Amino acid sequence: MNHRPQNNDPAVKTGEVYQFEVPNARVLMYQVFAYCIILLNMLGQLFIDYRYNSSNLKVSIPVYLTLFVLLILWDVYLLRKKNTLQSLGIIILIIGSRWYQYTMGWGFVINMLLWFLYLVARRRLIIAVSKETVRYPSFPVKKIGWNRISNLILKDDILTIDLKNNKIYQHFVKYTDQVVDEEEFNEFCKRQLEGNRELRIEN
Repeated sequence: MNHRPQNNDPAVKTGEVYQFEVPNARVLMYQVFAYCIILLNMLGQLFIDYRYNSSNLKVSIPVYLTLFVLLILWDVYLLRKKNTLQSLGIIILIIGSRWYQYTMGWGFVINMLLWFLYLVARRRLIIAVSKETVRYPSFPVKKIGWNRISNLILKDDILTIDLKNNKIYQHFVKYTDQVVDEEEFNEFCKRQLEGNRELRIEN
């Protein structure tokens, strides 16, 4: 019988739905990308202030420099202490909105698009397994019917979805505070697969 440590299971069972969180392996890369967006906005706005000899320049330089350094220091702290990163989406929007001061609304529109892409990239990646379907966290979310699945199994915290077209999704899944027995989940998947086979035979 499979033994699972308490409070360290990678799935959350909600009714008839099992939810698995997949680690976002590229989250650090997306964070660096967000910092580049913020930095380019700052440099662009400072350049315009300088070009037009704006009185905002003397205030903008220390404010931007302080904000940028504080954001990086806070992320370093979070990464070391909590193994996580802050969300920079609201910072992108606030700094991007300043383009309206320069009558360059297109600058804000570009930042809105980059903000949306950043949120999509940083979102929690959840695989939801239910009686009806398997929801895979691509963008947009991919719904995979049981009739397309050859096998689905959780073993040693690795979730494997084997499709009939020979495509395989395999992910190490994060731990959560909920406990779902591995054998119970695999038996659930087995029942769905067998039920789908019987349905095809009847038809």
